[in-house]
Amino acid sequence: MKLLGNANVELSAGDPQRLGAQPVGRHMNFAVAVPGAEGVILHISKEGEQSPEFSVVMEASERSGAVFSVLIKNFSGHGRTYRYETKGCSFVDPCAKRLIGREVYGKVLTHKERSALCAPVWTSPYDWKEDRRPEIPFSDLIIYKLHVRGFSMRAGVAHKGTFRGVTERISYLKQLGINAVLLMPCLEFNEVIEFGVQEGVPNFITSKFYKSSVLESNDSSGSVAVRVKRKINFWGYTPHYFFFAPKASYASEPSRADTECKEMIRRLHKEGIEVLLEMNLPADISRSFLLEALRFWVREYHIDGFRLNLEAGDAKLLASDPYLARTKLLGYGWEGCAESGTRNLAFCTDGFQMDCRRFLKGDEGMAGAFLHRVTENLENFGTVNYITDHNGFTLADLYQYDVKHNEANGENGRDGTDDNGSWNCGVEGPDKRKRIRELRLKMKKNALMTLLLSQGTPLLLAGDEVGNSQGGNNNAYCQDNAVGWVDWKSQRANAELYGFIRELIAFRKAHPVLHNANGLRGNDYLQSGCPDVSCHSTKIWYPDESRYNRCVAVLLSGAFAKTRDGKPDDSIYLIFNMYWEERAFDLPFLPGCGAWELVFSSDRLCEKPQEGETSLLVPPRTAILLLCKRREEKTVRKKRGRKGAGEGAE
Repeated sequence: MKLLGNANVELSAGDPQRLGAQPVGRHMNFAVAVPGAEGVILHISKEGEQSPEFSVVMEASERSGAVFSVLIKNFSGHGRTYRYETKGCSFVDPCAKRLIGREVYGKVLTHKERSALCAPVWTSPYDWKEDRRPEIPFSDLIIYKLHVRGFSMRAGVAHKGTFRGVTERISYLKQLGINAVLLMPCLEFNEVIEFGVQEGVPNFITSKFYKSSVLESNDSSGSVAVRVKRKINFWGYTPHYFFFAPKASYASEPSRADTECKEMIRRLHKEGIEVLLEMNLPADISRSFLLEALRFWVREYHIDGFRLNLEAGDAKLLASDPYLARTKLLGYGWEGCAESGTRNLAFCTDGFQMDCRRFLKGDEGMAGAFLHRVTENLENFGTVNYITDHNGFTLADLYQYDVKHNEANGENGRDGTDDNGSWNCGVEGPDKRKRIRELRLKMKKNALMTLLLSQGTPLLLAGDEVGNSQGGNNNAYCQDNAVGWVDWKSQRANAELYGFIRELIAFRKAHPVLHNANGLRGNDYLQSGCPDVSCHSTKIWYPDESRYNRCVAVLLSGAFAKTRDGKPDDSIYLIFNMYWEERAFDLPFLPGCGAWELVFSSDRLCEKPQEGETSLLVPPRTAILLLCKRREEKTVRKKRGRKGAGEGAE
């Protein structure tokens, strides 16, 4: 290694396993992986200055030639920034813990500003006080998916579009009944997508769909006009992240983005709310690098889990890491991992979304698939269900539009799926007619009852509870505006929907039979007189999965789930009549239970079952929940005789 400059610092061999800039006692260790490089130079500058204060020619590790490291002794790094250089190219440390230069969201950086991007050597320690991870089982989770910026931009908070803005809304989440948030990508990334054609030079990127603007770019021949087309990657799904740094422009004080993000997490934990991160991983990411990044977020940010786009085999490897044993890992297509019995794994399934959407709007041949999705409950493995996700219609748009309306994206309708499983209830777009509005409200309630009364872990998309609409845009990835931001003003007009969701969440939490911690078997292994779960049609004990059937029911026996006081839960009968006419459903008789009580109905006019009735008339396109309370066992004590000869209870 070699020191360049007149700085009074002492160098020694660094630890290549400590990637990034990490303090080691009173010293600072620098390590960076640069495969194929013959040499790497570390440039240290005073904060705010671009010219290096001093530089170090780093040495490659003998054991891993791709990692270059150095230890600078008695160097805290206060007020210093750093960049690396190799083969004449300067770059920011991929393991930087914070980025300097991207403080303003959506700002287009000049070439000079891009060259000045750097990372601080030293980052402030954070006092986590007595923070404890909630460690809520998958069976008890209620996940709320949000975009840090979109969730708080139109909210009544002081720090809009930031981690602090989310912190200000914690009381709202708590009131709703949420106990976990899933954050869309909030690692450091470049949200500005640029496309363009430079005069006299072959097209370096082509696109017909982006709004044009003209910039000036300098080359050896002078000023050259460049026609640049830009978009904002609002969602943040990109293969290029700084995997160890929170997004600076998501902080009210970008220079304290790490502290602000940690404070948000600590405050959420204090209210019993877990924090999960979404990471969109590039296909060529090193698994060792990924493992280091996940460990970092668990160790430094107390993150409770991640949603990852990984293959099932990689998921099992991560789940087997001892450091991540208590960290939740969610992903797509991981159903095959269930056999491994790994408790911290869960699969997210689009199958639930589409099968339930199609059944609820009355499609043929969906009864069997719907029953499977509603009752699926695996032993020691999580199943995350959702009706809506960031990609697709919001709940309001699901029953307001038959087709997508993505004109604002500027891609001539070629973006976003055409298979939405949606129904506009008779008219495309908003409509003030009472008949249409009431039908749409009923359909939204049907969807929410399906989501929150099914086994597995429900995931609610932010804003669905207040009727948030994106105007029919089912791919708002580039809409950093009123389309992509949650509209909280709609909460007043959707007060009934909001109250309905709150009651559903509270009811689900109170009744473990709806989120049984044990896998459902479909038999009476307790010899209670009824199986743990059973499926029916309008006729009790006769499930009908024929093509034209749109009437299903699910019976959940409370004998197989224990409440907090250790007693068996009440039994629940879920009825779904997705036919366009009313239907009479048989009511089951359960030993040891009383009469059926109507608790929830998506139709206000649904009549309550009367005592002694054996059937219930269910309105068209209606979901209902009936509750059968267990009779209390009574003991009769024989009175003592006058002479005091006591006898035992009968």
